[in-house]
Amino acid sequence: MSKIRHSAKAGTRSRSRESFLESADALLEQALAARASQDLATALEYAYQAGLRTAGARIASSPVIAARKRLPSGAWEQLALVGAESAAWAEKLGSFSRIRSRVASGIEPHVPVDVLDELIALVQDFNAQTVGGEGHTAAAA
Repeated sequence: MSKIRHSAKAGTRSRSRESFLESADALLEQALAARASQDLATALEYAYQAGLRTAGARIASSPVIAARKRLPSGAWEQLALVGAESAAWAEKLGSFSRIRSRVASGIEPHVPVDVLDELIALVQDFNAQTVGGEGHTAAAA
């Protein structure tokens, strides 16, 4: 019976991982389109959300996370628990939380283009590594 439950959970995690990755891909496309049309605030939001969805994919497929009873509430904090590489990504991408919040609340009226381009590039790399790297092998472990 426990083997059946374990298989069902693994299947759910796999579907959830794929759903997160599909969402991340769509958000990245929207970020790039917004960037191309000079809507930098929207591009920042979409890129950040794409990073969160990619983090969700790693979290959803992590046996470390599945085994824990209590988890931090934040996605970046949860991602940091997945493994060393994921913790590094959590630190890099989580550092954009402040600018995202300031732009969304209107405190920061302009998005620096170099900051936006850095975020988009990081999220693209994170997504690519998650599809073929640590996030994928964690699901197979």
